This record gives sequence, structure tokens and C-alpha cells, in this order.
Amino acid sequence: MPCTAEDLYQALLDDSRELVEHATGLMLARGEEGLGAPRAAGWTRAEELCHLWEGAQVNHLRLLWGVAEGGLVFPRYDQDGWVAAQAPGVLPWDLLAGGWRADTLRLLHLAGRLDPAARTAPRARHNLCDFGWQPHPADLPASLEDLIRDFLGHLRHHLRRLAPDLVPPPRLPAGLGRPALPRATARLALRPLAAADLEDLAPILADPEVVRHLPGPPRSHEHTARTIAHFAAHQERHGFSAWAVLERESGRLAGWCGLAELDGTGEVELLYCLGRHAWGRGLATEAALTCTAAARDEVGLPRLVAVVVPENAASRGVLAKCGLTPRRPARHFGLDLEWWQIEFH
Repeated sequence: MPCTAEDLYQALLDDSRELVEHATGLMLARGEEGLGAPRAAGWTRAEELCHLWEGAQVNHLRLLWGVAEGGLVFPRYDQDGWVAAQAPGVLPWDLLAGGWRADTLRLLHLAGRLDPAARTAPRARHNLCDFGWQPHPADLPASLEDLIRDFLGHLRHHLRRLAPDLVPPPRLPAGLGRPALPRATARLALRPLAAADLEDLAPILADPEVVRHLPGPPRSHEHTARTIAHFAAHQERHGFSAWAVLERESGRLAGWCGLAELDGTGEVELLYCLGRHAWGRGLATEAALTCTAAARDEVGLPRLVAVVVPENAASRGVLAKCGLTPRRPARHFGLDLEWWQIEFH
């Protein structure tokens, strides 16, 4: 049975509840000092956790207001002042962690009980452009679900700042299909990435021109090995991932293309990266088309998304040929991006 948009949303909330319990357990077991070295500047870890706590409280009230009053225009407030008012240097760490846990779970409970039609109803008048972690464009309608998703992205961002392992690998809805592998197109073969691909993939990801529109600098050998291991683990968990793309005639590795969970959003993205030797022949489009078909026909997704640097005209062209259209600005991996999407059902 195909996965629905509601399935993806509820799975995101379930994943977020597990995240809260996982992070709380680690924070209580380690204490503030056990999360890492003291910070040279910015908020202390206690102040950061206070910020997450007030965020849960404020956004719970925003949801209640949005449901009761039907609006998405909320007053601004001084975050630093609210953090200081909670006396983070005085409150015991276990009280901070426990209070944050309780109020975040309370918000997630409300978010899970909202009527789907009311939750997703577009509202032209809003000010998510002013206070969102990823500000929503003022000229585009927003919904309560946009507010919830922005809060959850903000939550993961700050937990990673506290300690990266507070955020476990995300999960997707149970029952998603597992695409058949290997798969072939007229000129390409796609299969899971393996450790044996390292020597062929490393030069591709070390090329500054190839990674120009990707987050971070050219990849080291060690970084590429970790990337392969990450995608292998994703394949094991979900049954799909970024797959090795090989030219059938020569057997040469062209790069990768596939499907992966997008940065804690609960959405599945189309992603691809081919070496310069594979450019200019339509291979990225050929690989992306078979992955889009797999997302629709075998995984059973209700939609597929992608994020792209606006200046990357070649990548935008590939997405358009796969039927995706640009929807809004987005920020992921520390980059200002465009969010593209296609609806399947």
C-alpha cells in the first residue's frame, strides 16, 4: 500500500519523540560537562538548552493560537532575554533537561492530534518570514505544518550543537518498498555503493569543480570512505540510498544517484553527483529518471523532494526533466538552497 503524506508526517513526529528520549537520556547520563569541551564564545550548553526549552513552550502556544484563532501572525520576542530570564546558570542540569523533555513532548502530542486539513491549510497572512529558523517567504502561504517542521529542524540543529550524537539517524515510515537492485537504464547500471568503490569515488569527490555546489570543501580519502559507509547504512535501514552509477559499456564509475532521507525533515530527496568525465551526455538525467520512478513505483512515496543551489543551472535542469518544480527557498547543510518537489499521489 503506497505511503501517504500523512504517513510521512506522523513518522516524522514519531522519530522526533524518539529523538527527545534519546537526547534526554544522554544529557542526564553525561551531565553538562560530559557533552564536550567548554565553549570559547556564544551560549553555554545550559543556555542553549534553555533556548530549546523556551522554543518548545513558545511554539506550543503558537500552535494553540493558530488552531483557536486561525492566524499565523505571532509577536516577536528577545530570545537572549528569555534565555537569561530562565537563569540557566542557577537551574540544575537535570531540571533543565527534564523541563525541556516534558514541554517538547507536549508540543509533539498536540502536533500529532491536529486535524490534517486544518494543519495543512494555506494561510496567506503570516509572519513566519520574521521568526522562522528557516524563514518562510512572505509572498507564499504558510501552514501550521510549516511551523511544526521549522520547529523540528531548529530542534535538531541545536541538539547537534550541544553534541552531535544527541541526534540519532532518522527513520522513515515502516512499510516503504525496497527497490529492486541492481537496476539498469540504456547506458547505466545502478547498485549499492560498496567499500570497493573508494578508489574510484575518491578522485571524483576531491575535484573542486564537482563539489562546487555541495556543502564543504573537496573531500579527503577518509571523508569519502565515511560517505560510502553512511550510504551503506542508509541502504541497510531503508532499502534505498545513494547508489553507485556505472557506465555499462566501460564499467567505469560515473558517481552516485539515488534516494535518501533529507536532513531530519522526514522527506526523501533525490540526490546525484557525477564526475566530470560523465558530464554533458545526459547521464545524470538518465540516472535521476530511474530513481524518480523507483521512488514512485517501488518505494511508494507520495512525493519526492530535492534541494539545489539556485546557481546550479545544470542540476535544476535535471530536476525539471524528472518532473520536479521549484517551490520555495530552503536552508540545509549550511547553504541557501531551492526546495523542489513532485507529487505522485
